[in-house]
Parts: sequence; C-alpha cells; structure tokens
Amino acid sequence: MASRKVKITNAVIHSLAPGDTAWDTDIAGFGIRRQKKATIYFLKKRVHGVQKWFTIGKHGEPWTAVKAREKAISYLGMIADGKDPALERTAAKDRPTMKYLMERYLDDHASEHKKASSLRADEGSIKNHILPLLGKKFVADISDADIDRFKKDVRAGKTAKASKGAKAVSGGSVTANRCLALLSKAFNMSIRWKWRTDNPVRLVMKYKEVKKERFLSQQEFAALFDALHAEEKGGGNIFAVAALRLLTMTGARHSEILTLKWNEVDFEKSRLNLPDSKTGKKSVFLSPPAKEILASLDREKDNPFVICGSKQGTHLVNIRKTWQRVKEKATINLWRQDDVLKGRLAVLLEEDGSLSFKALISLLEKENFDLTRGLLDVRIHDLRHSFASVAASSGMSLHMIGKLLGHSQAATTARYAHLADDPMQQASDAIGSRLEGLMGPISKDNVVKLRGE
Repeated sequence: MASRKVKITNAVIHSLAPGDTAWDTDIAGFGIRRQKKATIYFLKKRVHGVQKWFTIGKHGEPWTAVKAREKAISYLGMIADGKDPALERTAAKDRPTMKYLMERYLDDHASEHKKASSLRADEGSIKNHILPLLGKKFVADISDADIDRFKKDVRAGKTAKASKGAKAVSGGSVTANRCLALLSKAFNMSIRWKWRTDNPVRLVMKYKEVKKERFLSQQEFAALFDALHAEEKGGGNIFAVAALRLLTMTGARHSEILTLKWNEVDFEKSRLNLPDSKTGKKSVFLSPPAKEILASLDREKDNPFVICGSKQGTHLVNIRKTWQRVKEKATINLWRQDDVLKGRLAVLLEEDGSLSFKALISLLEKENFDLTRGLLDVRIHDLRHSFASVAASSGMSLHMIGKLLGHSQAATTARYAHLADDPMQQASDAIGSRLEGLMGPISKDNVVKLRGE
C-alpha cells in the first residue's frame, strides 16, 4: 500500500496498484483510492468541525479525473456555504429533482449498459436540453403536460445554440424524439426506485419522422471517385480519402472504418473481423477493390489503426472537412457534364485556379445559371445507403443485403425493398422471353373462355 501527493490524472490513476491512494496537489482533500474491484474518487473535509469522507464515484464513465475534480470543487463550495454535501444528497434522494434523476440514470444505467458513443449522446441530450428545461423540477411533480411542453420547446429550438468553437446544439423534431426516448427510460427507472408510480412520457406522442433516403446514381458515383482521386493527388489527407473509399466500397459504418485496426483485417479471407459494432460482433466482407485500398496504405509504426490520426498511435477522428471538399469537387464534375454550364465553368476555373467553391457558386448564380445540388446534400452515412442500393438494384435479396450491412433486424433492411423492383422486372421479362419461345404463338381459338364470358 502506498500514499502519495500528485496531481490526479488518468495516467496517475492507471499507475495505482491495489491499496494505493493518491491525494491531489491542487485540491486539498481530493483523492482517489484503488480498491480490489474498483477505483474510487473521494473528498476528505471537515464539516462543522467534524472530519468527513465523501464518496464521489467510481473511476470510469461518467467519472473521469476531470469530472471528479469538478464534483470535489462543488462539494467544497457547498461546505463553504455552511452546507453538508452528505445531507444534501440524502435530501435529494428523499425528494429527487430531474437533475438528480439524470445523474443516477447515467451512473446506474447508461455508463453500465451503453456503448461509449451512445453514452456521449445521452450526456449531450441531458446537458443541452433536459437540464435547461426540466433540471430544477422534482421528479414526482412532472406531468405529461410538462413533457409535452418540453417536446415542443426542443423542436422549436429553445435550447439550440450556435457554434462558437464547439459543436452547435440543434433542436428539431428528431432531437425532441431522442430526448423523449431517454426520458422515458429514466422515468421507468424512477418507478423501480419508488420515486413515481407512472411514466408521464408514455402519454406524449413522438413527432413523425421521415427518414432521409439519398442514393448515389451511377453518374454520381463516377463523379465521386474522380473527386476522391483529385483530393488525393492535390495533397489531401490520404487516410481520410482511404476512409471515404472504404465506406463507399464496404457499406460499413463511419465509426467502424475510422476505428479499424490492422489485426481486424483478414486479407486471406477477404473480410474485416470487428469485435464490437453497433450490433455486436460483425464481419465486413471485402471486395477486390476494397482490399486494394487497404493494401495501398502504409502501416505506421506503433499505431494499431488503419486510418491513422495526426497524433502517434491514434486513429483519425474527423473526416468531414475532407468530405466537404470531395463533395464540392464531385459537384463541379457533374456540372462539367452539363452542356450549358461546362463552357462557362472552364473559363472561370481557368481564369482563377484558386477560386473557392462559394465564390464560384456566387458568380454562376449572378449569371442566372440553374445549378443542381450535385453531391452537396449527400451525408457520409448516405455512402452506406448507396452501397445497399447498388446491392438491391443488382438483384440481391434483402436477407443478403442485411447480412452485408450487419443489420440485426430485417425491418432495418426493408427500406431498400423498392429498389429491387427494376431487377425483378428485368428477371421476369427475361424468363417470359425464354418461355415465349417454347409456348409458341397464341391464337384466339386456343384461348379457354371462362363461364359467363
């Protein structure tokens, strides 16, 4: 067992042996202790002359060193105001607020049962929407009218925030629905804890959502591949370009490609063996072009990831800037195929090779050219939809498409059913043509009439 004074960081925490305690040098009384089964943050402080120990939480999501330090500071603030954090917590348990419910939801449910990305999404919904609108209300006092008002306020953008260096917070129907689902789960837990006898969210209808379906055409695919090639040749990030190519060629999810490790790539069996995905363990099958993309990438020393980030040993986190440039290049490629536009485009781009895409649009709009959206409305996730659309229009069954995409439910794949109509009709026409030759000509004399005709 050892005890030492040091600024508590994640690196320090990972160095603790069972029984070790670390005391923070910045905040007096704040510490962390490694026990057999867990590592616990705590605060030791005198309250009204009595030495007390306050447990903050178990290390791990949501309790990181940063969040535990923030909680310790808040406890010290309460003590400075003459309050006892332990009594405040007891009072909160006796008549819990929505803030306390959401904290316990994160501690007892989300951090234990949800994937890291889903946990972050819940934390964002709670911080940005639920706490500002409902946080101070008591759990027992919330009515279905409160939830309905909350839903409308979120949709109207009452909690939306413009981006100021950080990610913008949006409102809208989809955001409201996600918050309702989260609240419903939290209220179900409050019933289990005897804080309520009903779930007020069940009486509130969600907004109807229209799923966006955007599939690339053959012409758009060609424009996209040309744009990816131009981005790579123009000095763009080769890993970001490779990620976009792999997304297009595999139908994998954005996060699956960015976090892909070399030990998950099986060139011999032509597949990616993902130990964990949105639907659990999963195989992504590789076509020859997809294998070629992977084989073209250099493996960085001491970096297990295929799509490498700028820092040693990390994967690329954000490819959106590259994606935006690629979409703009692809859109220009499509405009060049327009008989009316191509001549003027050639002149403008030749006159000023550094002309930005926005400036180009501005010039063309001033000259009253009718500009199509091109690929500007295509999201990264639409590459997955487009992969599935190619499969469906090639005559593959929905079951097969679901297997390729790693869907856990057949209903998820059903959205591509209408895309299979054309190949089914083509197959029916081909069969009809073969049988027509065997059947011979049909004459009116050979037609069997039904009774009553």
